[in-house]
Amino acid sequence: MLQSIMDIVADIMKQVATGDNLSQISKSVGGDEKGVQSALSMGIPMLLGSMSDTTSKPGGADMITGMLGQMGGSNPMDNLGSFLGSPTSSTGGSSMVSSLLGSQMVPIQNAISQKSGLPPAIVGKVLAIAAPMVMGYVGKMFAGQKMDQKGLTSLIGDQSKMAMQSSPDAANMAKQMLGSQQETAKATGFFKKIFGK
Repeated sequence: MLQSIMDIVADIMKQVATGDNLSQISKSVGGDEKGVQSALSMGIPMLLGSMSDTTSKPGGADMITGMLGQMGGSNPMDNLGSFLGSPTSSTGGSSMVSSLLGSQMVPIQNAISQKSGLPPAIVGKVLAIAAPMVMGYVGKMFAGQKMDQKGLTSLIGDQSKMAMQSSPDAANMAKQMLGSQQETAKATGFFKKIFGK
């Protein structure tokens, strides 16, 4: 399959379900496997959607490529088992999540918490593990295809739409957040973009 039409969410979820990766994440965050899997299946599309929103803004692609650069040679997707086994796996991506989700971080954590049954604090840890995985996957595709920032913006935009289509829970969550924010002047851009509002 061509890299450009690979489904990032499906592939990451497949790798998470391999071996004892899911149990490692569950132990690391202190949640049950079913809840963690559910949180990941919603959290990864939301992170991709936020990345898409970021790259569509002036200077946004620079921010994402900067975050890719900060990972250096330590790409979690090169050795997922080793990354998940690291004691810092559930904290290392917290600043990344904060940068990507901004003011939406708490509402998204709470919404995923209600759907997955995990406490919001544990959802936060799951997102902190998911963010470097998503960023690492995008980084591999970005480097593999030798694309420019316009190509990166297009890649993330396509992937976020695909992710929302494949995750009804994440799509519904995004729609609800858009609905609750439309009364304010600062409705979140990526929700508008994805749903054409």
